[in-house]
Order: sequence, then structure tokens, then C-alpha cells
Amino acid sequence: MTYGRQKIALTAVKKFLDKLGKPVTETAISELIEQKRNNPKDTRLEQELKLWKAEATSSTILNYVATILGIFRHNFTPLEVHIHVTSNHRTIPISEPILRSIHSELTQDEKDALDLMTYGAERRNALSHIPLENVHLVENSDVAILDIPARLSKTATEHPSIIPKELAERLLDKATRLNYNCLMPNFNSVFRRITAKALQRHKVRLTSHYLRKRFETIAERIPADQMNPNHWVILMGSRPTVGHIPQIYSLLNDRELVEEYETQLMPKLALSGETTKPQASKPAQLQKENQELKEQLLKLTKLLTEKLTT
Repeated sequence: MTYGRQKIALTAVKKFLDKLGKPVTETAISELIEQKRNNPKDTRLEQELKLWKAEATSSTILNYVATILGIFRHNFTPLEVHIHVTSNHRTIPISEPILRSIHSELTQDEKDALDLMTYGAERRNALSHIPLENVHLVENSDVAILDIPARLSKTATEHPSIIPKELAERLLDKATRLNYNCLMPNFNSVFRRITAKALQRHKVRLTSHYLRKRFETIAERIPADQMNPNHWVILMGSRPTVGHIPQIYSLLNDRELVEEYETQLMPKLALSGETTKPQASKPAQLQKENQELKEQLLKLTKLLTEKLTT
């Protein structure tokens, strides 16, 4: 944690303890975490945070509330409070050639972290801390479905995300060898190296949030008749708002979603240049097969005719 983040965290803890009327000690926050862990049905902390959030007149207070929530979550004692902190930082576009160049200069671990965000679209905590048993390799496809649990989703909603199967297999193999209990617990430290390299070598600020925005921008350009807008919205962990709202859980076994992702999104998202070739549409594929059968039939007819006349 940087000095600036440490300072914000300390200030947030002091202000929260003050609101609770508790003295500031080295063990005060640890004691609160332990109390909540032992009494998960006690919602007094959540009530105080909601009141603090409601009283907020600036983004600073919201950041303090978010910091407290983060401290409890990282200590495996999440509080049932959700908050959205907006930012005034403008997203500066990074050209695709620069993104591809950054990707090519990374180590394999760094490429995997970058690809996890590039393809997965969810927020980095949800993607990197997903339990290994929630990663499902889809048969007869090039993708894996990540079953994001509600506790990791910012919208507190279970939903699927999708990444290439090759990437999932590589991450699962490493996680198994190193006895990880989630997909990539060291994601933050690895991504900090990526950000530093991008800034040093290419003078651009590459963040995991930028890759999420890139996913959204690419998905928005896909016509609705080629990919249901609700589908890519759900993959991002957001709440669908267009037309008929699908049942999120049914998408886990929905072949249509997998095919849409493989043909419409995955090739456009790739940073390595090794994109998956879009599959031909079913009518076009049937037409091609029909033409091939006709040609074979004509050849056989010609051959039989020649034999009969000799």
C-alpha cells in the first residue's frame, strides 16, 4: 500500500471509530472485525456506515466509507453495505497499437493478468478472487465461464463472465501448483508492474478500469441482432436495462451466449493478435456444405456416366 493510501486508510479508521464512540487504539479495528465475524447477524456496523454514507456531502466521505468496507472485506468479513464512488478523472483513450505493444513486452504472468481484465470485463477483485471451483471449462468451445458469486460482485448479483479457455487453463494450473484458493490472489501487485511499465515505456496510464471501459466500448458497437445487449451487460457485472430482462442464472448453460462471445467479442478484444476466427453463421455454413455436396454429386454422376458408356 502506498503512503497516500495508508494515510487515507488511517484517517478513515479514526473517523469511523470516532462515530462509533470508541477510542483509537492499535487493535480497535481488529476487535471490530473479530466481533462481526463472531456475530454476523449483528448489523450495527452496517447501520452506522449507511448513516455516515447518507450524511456525506463530498466524495471524500464516500471514499472513507468505501475504505472501511474494503478493510472488512479483505479480512474475510464483508459488510452488507454497497457504495459507488464516482471519479473526476477523465479516461484518456490509449491507441490499440500501443495496447498491443504493451502486451507484447510483458512477462507471461503479466500478460495473464492483463488478459484476465481484457476478456473478463468484471472488476478486478471479482475476477482475480473468484474461487477455483467457480471456473468452468465449456466443452466444444474455446472459452471458460466464470461463475462470479454475489459477494464479489459490486452489484451484489451472481452472474457469469467469460474468458478464453487457454487463459483459464493456464491460471488454474498455476493456482493448483501454488495452492491458491482463488484464481489470481497476487493480481494487484502484478497489475501495478503493468501500470508502471506502460507509464515508463509508453507514457500512458493503463488501469484495470480502462480495460473494462474498452470492453464496454467494443460491445456497444455490436449490433443487437448479433449479440443481445443484455448479455454483454451481464458479463460485465452490471444490471441489464434493455427490453426483456433475461434470467441471469439461465445464462450459465446458454449456448447462445457462448457463441455470441466467441464470434462477436473475443476476436475484437484480443491484444495478442492471435484472435479466434469468427464462426460462419448457420445459414452461410449450411449453404457452403450444400454447395460442396452438389459438387461431389456432380463428380460422381459424371464418373458413373463415363463408366456406363465405356
